[in-house]
Amino acid sequence: MADDSSRDLGERGGWDCRNGRDEQDGSRSVSACLACALSSKGVGTECKFSEYLWYTLGCTMLGLLFIVGRYNATLFQAVTEVISIAVAWAVFMLVWNARRFINNDALLLLGSAYLFIGFTDLLHALAFLQRDIFRDAPNVDLPAQLRLVGRYMEGLAMLLFSLVLGRTFRPFFGLLFWAALALFLLTAIFYWQVFPVTYVDGEGMAPFKLWSEFVVCVFLLFALVVLFHRRDLLDVRVYRLIFLAVVASLASESTFIFQEYVGVHSNALGPLLKIISYLFVYLALIRSGLIHPLDLMYRDLEREKAELLATRQHLNLVFDTAPALIWQKNRDGTYLEVNKTFCQTVGLERGQVIGGTDYDIFPPKIARKYVLDDQEVLRTGRAKIGIEEQYVGTSGKLGWAVTDKLVYRDRNGNIAGTIGFAKDVAERKLAQVREKTQQEQLAQAAKMTALGTLVAGVAHEVNNPNNFIILNTPLLEEVWADSLPVLEAHHAGHPEFMLAGMPYPRMRDNVSRLFSGIHEGSKRIKRIVSELKTFARQLPLDMGSEVRLNQVVEAALTMLRKTIAEHTNLFETRLDPNLPPVRGDFQKLEQVVVNLLINACQALPDKERRIVLETYSDSDEEAVVLRITDEGEGIAPENIERICDPFFSTRHNVGGTGLGLSITSSIIQSHKGRMTFDSAPGLGTTVTIFLKAGS
Repeated sequence: MADDSSRDLGERGGWDCRNGRDEQDGSRSVSACLACALSSKGVGTECKFSEYLWYTLGCTMLGLLFIVGRYNATLFQAVTEVISIAVAWAVFMLVWNARRFINNDALLLLGSAYLFIGFTDLLHALAFLQRDIFRDAPNVDLPAQLRLVGRYMEGLAMLLFSLVLGRTFRPFFGLLFWAALALFLLTAIFYWQVFPVTYVDGEGMAPFKLWSEFVVCVFLLFALVVLFHRRDLLDVRVYRLIFLAVVASLASESTFIFQEYVGVHSNALGPLLKIISYLFVYLALIRSGLIHPLDLMYRDLEREKAELLATRQHLNLVFDTAPALIWQKNRDGTYLEVNKTFCQTVGLERGQVIGGTDYDIFPPKIARKYVLDDQEVLRTGRAKIGIEEQYVGTSGKLGWAVTDKLVYRDRNGNIAGTIGFAKDVAERKLAQVREKTQQEQLAQAAKMTALGTLVAGVAHEVNNPNNFIILNTPLLEEVWADSLPVLEAHHAGHPEFMLAGMPYPRMRDNVSRLFSGIHEGSKRIKRIVSELKTFARQLPLDMGSEVRLNQVVEAALTMLRKTIAEHTNLFETRLDPNLPPVRGDFQKLEQVVVNLLINACQALPDKERRIVLETYSDSDEEAVVLRITDEGEGIAPENIERICDPFFSTRHNVGGTGLGLSITSSIIQSHKGRMTFDSAPGLGTTVTIFLKAGS
């Protein structure tokens, strides 16, 4: 209650504890400073007056002790000993409990010494007040010996403190050192009884006692000199307090020397100075172990808080203004954080993205590609750099980004999820596509012009010789038929008769096949030239036939069995036996199936990828549907709209001409059907053809 009320006075009652003035009238209030001094803030806060108050109270107490010493020496001796012991042990308890906050191991060594100094002071007080309490010890000499042990330890503590400033060691080592020293000296007094004589009954102090006082003074003087030269290693206020403590201790020892040599009776002054020395050490440790560390801690916390806030604001600024898409996912693929660029690109608010997955944002095939990449990064722990990925916003607009994906780890070093950075390159891609399109359009126009010229030339240059072959071959067949009786008669008389280097019977059997091959070859040449002319002129097809789509598929598969087996082990057909017929050109539809199956085979990277061919009826569109799905390389989004252009191919380096899909598209359009593509890079392609059902 007392602490709360004082805090109310000092913090909430209208007083400014930093300057001791009333907030209402500006007058200085001693009560406010007294409240601050008695509150949990204590000495060393910004209220300077509280420090003076504590010093005033200490001086008042010492003055009262001095007055007591003038009237009752025994009571004075007892009280001063009790106070010195209490302060010494308070010093130890303070330094030991605050050792985590004290960053000066020399202060820890000094504070640890006061546990044993206080203990020897306690033994000295007991021996002085009750001389027969230690029965086995020399009662007359014992108080002086115990006092001298305490002074030696105090002087040595001050000296060692000055010498080890700036060095680091474990606090327990200092505690063990003082414990061992105290045990050795007390054992020399009580057990071995080899400690030199310090007092002779009837004669007074022995020479050893006097010289020891000089030695302790030398320790203290040397400590002052060293402390002065190494003062930069201490806080200014801590240095002043320790310096005053050494001076007070030196003055206390000097009173005993003056008492012996000068005859000055100062029995009261020496113990008071010793208490003052202890108090200065206590205040120094409070400053170093509590107030200063807390001040530094709070100051550092405020500074770090401000720095963290500034850093966070800066990072948020960079995070949200970066032109790249940035996101963070956990191991399950759930979005934990995204920046503004990401939201603007996909066309969603941040709240709509956080907590969702790729399947909630992107089309299934693209989302699956993202998930597979994330799983690979999580599995291997290695980053994937420079991935060209497709994205689709909520508006359906296709885009491209160059993506880097890497893992991040938790405090235990375990992979916690992925972080991604993507640069939108859609505009650059579009610019490249436009430039390439323009160039290819020019090249295509030139090729189409050249193709028209070529077809006209081929039709003239090839058809004329081919017509000679077609017209003259029947005449040669008649010549051969008329020559057979003559050849047979000649062979009867000459069995070894040879014709064109071959026995006549063998050649006779082959000639008919040779003529048949010539016939078929010339007809094939004529058909190829006709198809070239048809493609160049875009002549209408013969749409008068009724076609069964399953028969078209089976005819195409008959030609492609070997090709399909060379590219995949996982080919499936799912043909609906109840398909209605379509009206069209059987051979042209067969060419469509052949072209699409060849493209699907060429897209597969290995034989363990699947191709599925399906036929079924679509009642909604009243159409017969042919669908071919492959698990191949897929088609880049910028190429989807151009794959049916003549001479456009992504396989020019492996012999692609760019005519296959162009011819296929032209055939489907001639059948008044339509063809759609669904593809994503790395995931495969699905081609679907709709043909109007009905005879």
